[in-house]
Amino acid sequence: MLELKPSEFHRVASLFDNLPYGPSIPNSVIAGVGHGRVFANYPTRPTAALVYNNGACTLGGTAGDVVFAEQVCQWLLEYHGSDYFILYAFPDAWEAVLDSILGSAAKKRRRLDFDFNRSRFARIEGWKSTVPTGYELLRIDEQLMQRIRDVANPYSRSYWKSAADFVQHGVGFCALHQDVIVSMCYTAFAWHGHHDIDILTAEGHRRKGLGTVAACAFIDHCLNHDLVPNWDCWTNNQPSVVLAEKLGFEARVEVPTYHGVRP
Repeated sequence: MLELKPSEFHRVASLFDNLPYGPSIPNSVIAGVGHGRVFANYPTRPTAALVYNNGACTLGGTAGDVVFAEQVCQWLLEYHGSDYFILYAFPDAWEAVLDSILGSAAKKRRRLDFDFNRSRFARIEGWKSTVPTGYELLRIDEQLMQRIRDVANPYSRSYWKSAADFVQHGVGFCALHQDVIVSMCYTAFAWHGHHDIDILTAEGHRRKGLGTVAACAFIDHCLNHDLVPNWDCWTNNQPSVVLAEKLGFEARVEVPTYHGVRP
């Protein structure tokens, strides 16, 4: 398994063309927008590759290279730079290979991928007036993103190299209560105008509509700037599914993934 330099990432680009779901995760890294690493089975004309975005990762290419798959799985289970991984694999032929290699070392779980229906979102009228009393909704700038990275949601560090990189390529809105960031909706992966959503509301501030308001602001911004909001979540994450549908997203396909957590 060979690690490519950023200037060499383009060598694996064709392996991740026309992905049926989750294209922003690997392609944001390949394009130099996302924060990640790329590994290939051959240095110049790879037939299989892993694109790793500090936890979120995608295996692509010809599924016949079992040795490469074994090296990938061994590397992932060493948890380099993250205490978890969520592994996608394309084409579907990788599934049987990964099943035999990973076994019980990673849990096989399904994620639900959504399409956005603009007309359904348009039915949410007056969302700007639903910010609860005592809360303030703000666009996430570099300073706010740094606070999110440092305190509110350190996992956000896995998506972007820096707060400045986020501001350059991403979109986000957050709710503050007494100057503390308590809810946020922002870009996790960005590629070709598509913005994958990460959303979080802190304990003690849930069930107040904060996530809905932050997400509405995010989606509204996307629509006003010809961007496409993307949503996916675990199939058993019912609150996320309900919120997605409320916002105008429609479930499209269930995606098999491999979820590893550091022991």
